[in-house]
Amino acid sequence: MYDHVSVSSNHFGIFATVHLSKEKMIDSMFKKLASVTVGTAMIFAVGEIMPAQAAILIYDFSNTSKTLKGTFLFDQAAADDQEVTISEGLKLFATYGGQSYTEADDPLASVLTDFSGKIPNQGGLGLQFTPGTFEVYRENFINRNDLTDAGVEFVSYTSVPEPTFMLGSCMFGLGLLVRKKIASSRPSSTKA
Repeated sequence: MYDHVSVSSNHFGIFATVHLSKEKMIDSMFKKLASVTVGTAMIFAVGEIMPAQAAILIYDFSNTSKTLKGTFLFDQAAADDQEVTISEGLKLFATYGGQSYTEADDPLASVLTDFSGKIPNQGGLGLQFTPGTFEVYRENFINRNDLTDAGVEFVSYTSVPEPTFMLGSCMFGLGLLVRKKIASSRPSSTKA
């Protein structure tokens, strides 16, 4: 692995000098450059993950029979009064009965949360959305064409990780993998 190893001594101690070939030094420099590049990318990714303002919260929701499926998102800072409205940036997309619905279908749509923007299932919190044919009132889905008990179902909410968080996590994992690979390819110690 080494082209040349020399050992010298003087009154300060013994020094081992390892001389690598030019090709191995260039390979080593490229590996170091790659790890620095990945590290720099991770720093910028973490900066994107942890901005000065609050995070974007994303939730998927559906009724028990899965005939209604949707997603909504909002800035966590808007949950400071426990209600997020369209004017505060609530974005909504749902499908039901082959139709697509957005916040434009109900200008009074809102989400009730705790102070941190969380929506625990069965906590009396969640979406309030009435586009016409159905209604979502917190944890209840109501088919407005079937007002019997069969037309009322439970709505569940699932928190979705923010995309930049997922990207940052992937970059961090990739950086650790590259670092481990570089460390395992380095020579273990000099031989005297």
